[in-house]
Amino acid sequence: MSQTPMTPIVGAASAPSKSLERSLGVTGNVLLTLSSISPAASVFILGGAALATYGTGVFWGFLVGGVISLLVALCYAELGSRHPIAGGDYALVSRTLGPASGSAVFFLGLIALPLSQAVFALGVADYLGVTIAGMDPVVTALAVTFVATVVSCLNIRTNAWVTGTFLLVEVIALALLTTLGLVHIERPLTDLLSPQAMDDSGALAPLGIAGLVLVVTQGVFAQFGFGGAVYFAEETKDPRRNIARAVLWSAVITVILEVVPLTFVMLGADSLDGLVGSDLPVQAFLEQRAGHAVAVFVLLSMALAILNANIALSLQAGRLLYVAARDGAMPPVLAAPLSRVSGSAHMPRVATIVMGVISGVCCLIPMTVLANASGSLVVTGFAFIAVAAIAVRRRPGANEKGLFRMPLWPVPALVALLVIVAVVGIGVFDPAQWVSLGVAAGIVVAGYVYYAAYLRPRKGTQFLMLEASDDDPAEKSV
Repeated sequence: MSQTPMTPIVGAASAPSKSLERSLGVTGNVLLTLSSISPAASVFILGGAALATYGTGVFWGFLVGGVISLLVALCYAELGSRHPIAGGDYALVSRTLGPASGSAVFFLGLIALPLSQAVFALGVADYLGVTIAGMDPVVTALAVTFVATVVSCLNIRTNAWVTGTFLLVEVIALALLTTLGLVHIERPLTDLLSPQAMDDSGALAPLGIAGLVLVVTQGVFAQFGFGGAVYFAEETKDPRRNIARAVLWSAVITVILEVVPLTFVMLGADSLDGLVGSDLPVQAFLEQRAGHAVAVFVLLSMALAILNANIALSLQAGRLLYVAARDGAMPPVLAAPLSRVSGSAHMPRVATIVMGVISGVCCLIPMTVLANASGSLVVTGFAFIAVAAIAVRRRPGANEKGLFRMPLWPVPALVALLVIVAVVGIGVFDPAQWVSLGVAAGIVVAGYVYYAAYLRPRKGTQFLMLEASDDDPAEKSV
């Protein structure tokens, strides 16, 4: 297969003079993808919150969530192998389910990625605060967003090395947690098999089925992000084969890096009651077993991990906007600059900077609103990917040689849909989730309306070409 740069899409307002450069191997792609997931931040923030709420149910929650994540990764691997285009979920859905659904997913990504960056950025002050008191969360978040945007405008290989170096710090922190638990084993693994959480009286009690379902969804959210490998498809060598590998390796490594440390934290804690009853369980365990100085060092490394995640997410966000502009999914006056690959770095700098500005604006939104909204947007996008994974084999070219084909198709995609139905069902019965679910539904509706009212009546865009033909110019040079 040819490994030349991707051919510019017909229909963009102004065809870009340069293309993204294929300079990444599987390892470089995986480093960027893992950085966007940020396993250490997931363990300390999401894992810690789950421990405080669901107790030892975290063991089953993250383990079962890991199995589900691997099944979903199979969906991304097959879709990414079939359509190795840099637009991530948007590119996969638009090429599989059609331009109308692609428009809806583009709107979801346009909001979800900056929201995710803002959630991470606003948490930096909490970790830097262990040494620098009185830091303003919003100012700190804006500074993090600015630095992440600047770095993400560099050459993709440079970004892979930068994020890979930061990722090493994360892995060291997780290895430290695992080692501390391993050398201070206080209970057998069997104690975690019967999940318990803190009840209203402050004592550990059996965790019910509803609690187990909720903690499984927390595990899925904490491990989600391996589909980010697709955003770098046009910069990855031999993408038909290597994108699937990058997705699957990212998923497997993420599950291991999150499940193993959390398990040993629970096995090595001096008291399960004290661990679960703490406001910040993982940090409390670290203070208990390693002392304050080591804990401060690790917490500072978490600030670095969050910056790392923002760099990787900024790279993804820029490529989403770049590919949508290249497809002509917006007015020509906007598409022309956004679809341009500038400089010797072969990066979509204008698109990346615009998404950085949107992310900075999102930092002004309250944290609780950001967290709830981003979770609902992720779940909604998840549904489109699962449906696309079921539909992809009905499309022409699905049996082409060299493509990754998930085993047991369509079971992985159907399981993913089942999880989504459970999450949405639980949210419907929780008034606190109504606003975020409504926001996600509103964005999807807006995407479909935008397509019907603006894009469909206009000829010459990649959207209409996709609807009329299965010949995608973006894939001709792969």
